[in-house]
Amino acid sequence: MKKKLVLFTICAALLFTGCSAGKLAKTVKDVTDSATSSKETPEPTPAGTPEPKVTKLALGKKGTIGDWKVCVKKADIKTQIKNGSYRYFEPSKGNKFVLLTMTVKNNGKKEGEFLPRVGYEDTLIMATLCYKDEYEYKPTELLSFDKDLTTKKITPLTTKKGVIAFEVPKNVAKAKKKLTVKIGTTKEYLVYQLK
Repeated sequence: MKKKLVLFTICAALLFTGCSAGKLAKTVKDVTDSATSSKETPEPTPAGTPEPKVTKLALGKKGTIGDWKVCVKKADIKTQIKNGSYRYFEPSKGNKFVLLTMTVKNNGKKEGEFLPRVGYEDTLIMATLCYKDEYEYKPTELLSFDKDLTTKKITPLTTKKGVIAFEVPKNVAKAKKKLTVKIGTTKEYLVYQLK
């Protein structure tokens, strides 16, 4: 990087001082040759990002991510999610819902928001439904649905039972054995196989 900066500075200085094109080309070649032949030590390359810590769990097993204790109890395929006697949620045409029933406990010392909309990448708890480990789906927020755990505020040492819904194409929903859900941060997460 330093070599390129020195080269650029010299070229710019020569250009502004009015050197002829022939002399400028020769000067640039000389500077380039001397820069590449110098015995400077190369700049160290940054270390790669460490692999995230992954904990694989079966449905019904509890896992911990940061201050959260999570348990995905079951996964159902739904064409409609009822919200009271007369209201319901329906997926778009050609899609279905993968509905996870789960419990979440806040073991932190402050009120926290489970699956918040915004936050720091390394501490933001996210849920992702994966199909064949290639395709990813984010939760569908079911607005005004009491059982929806996305963006749910939970006080310390309190456990909430609820659901997370993912809207997916019908052919993905039919392949339930090939679905996994990841819950956690970019540094560590739990993986549930939805068999």
